[in-house]
Amino acid sequence: MAESILKNLTMDQKLKAFEKTRAKFSVPGAKLVLITEEYYDAALKFARENYLPHEPLNKAFGVPWSQEQEKFWLKMLKLNLSLMLINEESGEPMAFRVTRIARYDDKINLELIQTPPFRELIRYCVYGDRQADFFGQNGITEAFHFLGLAVADKFKNRGLATQIFNAAIDMIRNFGIDPVYVKVEGSSNFSKKIFENANFEILYELPFATWEVDGKFPIQNTGIHKSMKIYRKKLTAES
Repeated sequence: MAESILKNLTMDQKLKAFEKTRAKFSVPGAKLVLITEEYYDAALKFARENYLPHEPLNKAFGVPWSQEQEKFWLKMLKLNLSLMLINEESGEPMAFRVTRIARYDDKINLELIQTPPFRELIRYCVYGDRQADFFGQNGITEAFHFLGLAVADKFKNRGLATQIFNAAIDMIRNFGIDPVYVKVEGSSNFSKKIFENANFEILYELPFATWEVDGKFPIQNTGIHKSMKIYRKKLTAES
């Protein structure tokens, strides 16, 4: 098994990378924070109220918030790689960008997922991953993986999603790993626009309407959002 450079990043390295990013970050009325233990509860609440109800696949499959969901999100937050914007006046969360580390040898046992709608969502995502062959195409064993980009309703249309997305990219560059890869999936037209404006390359697109399970097409009512795209970006010291 190949050694994991990314999973061996220390808390000191994470804090130093974040501080470099925060020093350059400027959004009036917003404070950029690294999601560490003091912010876990607020970030979980934000995921429950602002991400899960609006993300097209979660809506289509009817994924409920549950202890299983909380455990899923908390596991990622405890990596201390994710970012959140806090309103300086009210102290309420405005946006978040969740980051985890993905490896080529990650295994998902669908039978262990207790919530049926969540299991079917993951089944769809796993299929997309296999078709995209992210690790094989890049000849790598690990990458940063973006999940859960969201903005609270009352703070939308201010460009905050783009701002926190760019901050997450900048923080990764600040680790000084050359090269390093970033993987992300886009299921909404809004997130896709952000990724493509940042010159992320599309590896694979899986239309919602074509996903068939036991003769049925379970992904319905996604409105203007029609597919999941899997993206990659290679970051180098010069990029």
